[in-house]
Order: sequence, then structure tokens, then C-alpha cells
Amino acid sequence: MSKASIIEAYRRARLDGTCFIDEIYGCGGLPADVVVACLAQVAGVSSGNIPAKAPIVAPRFDQLQHLGRISRTAIADADGMIRFYIAPKLSDIAAIRRNLSAGSPDRRRLTFTPPAVLADHLADYYREPLARRAAGMLEDAASGRSSRIVVDGGQGALMGAILTSMVFLSILSQQALFSALHAMLSGLFSSSVILRGMAVLHARRARRPPRLESTGSVPPVYSILVALYREAPVVPQLVRAMRELDWPPARLEVLFLCEADDRDTLRAFAAQKLPPGFRVVGVAGFGPRTKPKALNVGLQLVSGEFVVVYDAEDRPHRGQLREAWQRFSRGGPRLGCLQAPLDICNGRDGWIQRQFAFEYRVHFRGILPWMAAQRLVMPLGGSSNHFRRPSLAALGGWDAFNVTEDAELGLRLARSGYHSEMLTLPTYEDAPGEAGIWLKQRTRWMKGWIQTWLVEMRDPLPLLRQVGLRRFLLFHLSSAGLVASALIYPLMPFLVLDTMLRALWLGREALPFTCVLDFMNVALAFLSFHALGMIAGRGRPTDGGLLLSMPLYWLMISLAAWRAIGQLRLSPFLWEKTPHLPSRAPMQRNPAPEAQPREPPVPAEPITPP
Repeated sequence: MSKASIIEAYRRARLDGTCFIDEIYGCGGLPADVVVACLAQVAGVSSGNIPAKAPIVAPRFDQLQHLGRISRTAIADADGMIRFYIAPKLSDIAAIRRNLSAGSPDRRRLTFTPPAVLADHLADYYREPLARRAAGMLEDAASGRSSRIVVDGGQGALMGAILTSMVFLSILSQQALFSALHAMLSGLFSSSVILRGMAVLHARRARRPPRLESTGSVPPVYSILVALYREAPVVPQLVRAMRELDWPPARLEVLFLCEADDRDTLRAFAAQKLPPGFRVVGVAGFGPRTKPKALNVGLQLVSGEFVVVYDAEDRPHRGQLREAWQRFSRGGPRLGCLQAPLDICNGRDGWIQRQFAFEYRVHFRGILPWMAAQRLVMPLGGSSNHFRRPSLAALGGWDAFNVTEDAELGLRLARSGYHSEMLTLPTYEDAPGEAGIWLKQRTRWMKGWIQTWLVEMRDPLPLLRQVGLRRFLLFHLSSAGLVASALIYPLMPFLVLDTMLRALWLGREALPFTCVLDFMNVALAFLSFHALGMIAGRGRPTDGGLLLSMPLYWLMISLAAWRAIGQLRLSPFLWEKTPHLPSRAPMQRNPAPEAQPREPPVPAEPITPP
């Protein structure tokens, strides 16, 4: 390691208030084991890696809820001797030299080891217990809140009663049943149009990307969780995207959570030269093979004050972490989550990609900003969610059995008194280009929204008390209303046709009001959706023709909704994989906002070795 690298590490420690040793690790100029060997020489102890599969004596797993900040462990050697392995800090060196004499037997039992080695040994040794706990974290924190049970006894009885009533009503009066269903469907469509109209008014007030300023405090450790399964082709792109984030390397922790039997993805990571702080964690196969279970494993292992979730194909704006930290610092303790907008980069590659990109723009640039501004229950996107780690852990993390864990967590945050807001700096993704892949992904989303709604409707009165009537009603419109609208969308033309035929059969001179209302509902649904997308996208001219083919795209969404109903009955926890390939779009379209100069804070610990 050159003298210039040491000086640079010292400068960064002074500037960011970080640990000088962590900056030495972070600069990557010297292997971690060499750094540890030098520190061990100063302390007068040995150094080395922990033997593979060496049993951990302490701390025991049942005594731990959070492994991320463990810096020492007791290991039983092959000869039965207990040896203490320490990921050293300067304070450890000072304590050893002050309290243990050079020839002390206790000093000979101490071994310095790199932090990554210690963390990897803990994660590997406790792999199965971590997965078992991850599968049940939500149940442990809030009994009865998990989607493990799709429909409970009370809900089953209620559904049976509703279906029986509809059968009897159809026998007694088909016209009465038709009128009741017609009124309900028309109400759903009308409500969706009204909500989009409100979002259109809000979208006209655009927010500019912020000028990132110093908060006057030491940057916290920021932890990134990325759950991957069969994602070997995008591993180089993912690692590059994480490296380009604008955050002090010594304060950045990235965990790539891979299924333990996903050999191709693990080999792809092994071929990468990962920076310090980047770790690959194998997730045991216990419980459902879902993204939220893997994230719960990672939540137990990270050490950061803040946590963000990215997907394997994501390329986040390099200034996104700094914007999130700035917003959390000013947002108060009840700011539970910050959602970054997701922008689609391959929207010009095909018809599905164009429709998908437009839909994402409506959702992340139109609907969600309006919901955040109104402090409504915000269904989070599956990526780029930023959290305070202690708050997230107290809530029980993610529901390991829900296949849209993001939307469910957004509601749980609201029930616990937190609110969610939107960031301005985006994350870039690519849309699926094949109809079959798109259909599987959309089926999973629909199935997860149904799961979330069913869980909340097990006992709706506490939800009503916790979120209030306004948010309670709008939650139903944005969840159950979304799925119901998708399910009944193909029926709307038949309803219109049936009304027209009845009018002709009865010899009426004018179309009945219900027929006119149906026409207006369908037309305004398309027009409001298109208007919101155009305003949120600042009027991109290439999107003008999407309106003509939008009915076909919505028909595909309806097919996914009906497919989700079938899967919910047969395979509720099936996670149909969406494969990804490296993006052909630019890695990033905007530079990071300029940050103002910062005064060097007081270092977090002494930087002169004792």
C-alpha cells in the first residue's frame, strides 16, 4: 500500500468522521489480512482467518436478534481450546495493550481477523437458523399478520355466504342481481377515474432534484440488500452499479443474498473482484423460496443505520443514498420509508416495453407522489425502498409468504404510525420484453395484492381505527379496487352491449343512463390514465399513440389477474422468476447533484494508534 493511499485514508477519516482502520479497508490498496496482521503486531496478538466450520461457542444464536454488529466471537479449536476472534478497532488495540501484559495467557488466546471473515463465518455457521427465523419474523412480531394462511375460517364462511346469496338472488331475480353488480362495477371505475384526476392535478407541480447539502453529522453506515436468484448474467452490471454510488466506501455495506444452491450466480460473484464491504451471503432453503425471506436473512446481518433494497437489474442514481439520508435527517422519526421512482430505460425496444414504461411513469411519477403528499397508505414498489433499520426490524421485517412484500409493508408502516414519502432521484430498470415473462411477473403482483388485502380483512376494525376512515377507503380502492377492476375489465363491453340490447328490445328511443355511464367510465379510465402519464412524463410526444393500443394492454393485465386467482388457490407462495439480461441502456442518465463542501467533523474515534 502506497504512502499516498494511507494519506488519502487519513483524509477521508477526518472528512467523514469515520474510523481510520475502516478507511484503510475501504481504499482497497492493501488486502484485509495484511491490514489485520499489522494491527495484530501493534497489539501483540496473533492474526488469521477463522477455520472453516469451526463451532461458535459464543455468542449463541438464541441470544442474538441482530448479528450485523458482532465484532468478536469465541471459537472452539480442534484441540478444544477456546480462542477469541476479533475484528479489531483502534479501541480494541488500546484496551489489549492497557489491560493484558505481553506474556499473558489471555493475550495468546486472542486472534485478530478481518471483519468480512468474521461476518461470513457467522452467516455461514448460522445459515439454517437465520432462514428459519427469517420465515417467521413477522409472525413473531405480530401474530396473525402473515400471508402463510391465505383465507382463514371466518373469511371462508363469509365468501360462502356471499356466493350462496348471489345464487339465490339470481334464481329470484336475475335483473336485480345484474343491477347490483352493474352499480358496483360502475362505482369502481368511477372512483379510479376520480383518483387519477386528483393525481393529475398534483403531477402538474413538478419537484426538481434536490441540491444535496451537508447535514452536519457523520455519514451513517448505509446497508444495501439485493436478493438474487438465477441472476448470473447481470452480476457484473449490478456490482458496477453498486460501486458507482456516491457514499463513503468505509460506510457502505452491500449484501448480495443468493440462494445457497444457486451455483451459477455464486460462481458469477466469485469471478468478480468485490470491493471491501461487498459480501455474498448464501440463503438456506428452509421455508418459502421468496425474495422477502432472503431480505429478512439480510436484515439480521447488516450493521447500517439505514437499509435500502435493490433488485438485481437495478442501476440506482449515484446520488440517491445522499438524498435519502438528507430527507431522513429532516423528516422526523415517523418518516418510515422513502421510495425512489423507478424509470424504465428500454421503453423504445418494443410495444410491451413502451406500455410498461408508460405504466411505471403513471405509478411512480403520478400516483405515488400524490399518495405520499396526502399521507395515504402508500403501496411501495419492490425496489429502491429506504428504511431506518431499527424501525424496520421492530415491525418484523418483510412477510416471507407474501409475493408482493413491498405493498404489504407499506400498509404495515401506516398501521404503525409511520408515513412514506417519495425521493426524486430514480433507479433505472428494464421492462420485460416477452409476453410470457411479463405475464408471470404481473400474475405475481396481482396475487400479492390479493394476499395483502385478505390479511387485512381478517380483522378490518383495527385497521380502520389505526389509519382512519379516509385512508381506509382509499386503501381498498388502490388494492382491492385495482384487482377487481382488472378482473371485470373484459366484462365491461358485455355490460354495455347487454344494456343496449335490452334498450332496443324494450323499444326505448334513447340509450339508458347506465349505458351512457358505462361508456363514460371506460373512456375516462383510458383518458385519465393517459393524461396522467403524459403530464408525469412531461409530455413525451412518442407516447401519444399508446392510447390506441392501451385497451389490449389492459386486457393482458386482466388475464394476469385471473391467472393470479388460480395460483392463489393452487400455489399461493409460488414466486415465478423474472429473468434479466444486462441492459443496453446507459448506466445512468443524470450526474449526481452537486454537493456543498463540508467541514471535517470530529473523528468517530482516535486515529493515532496507541
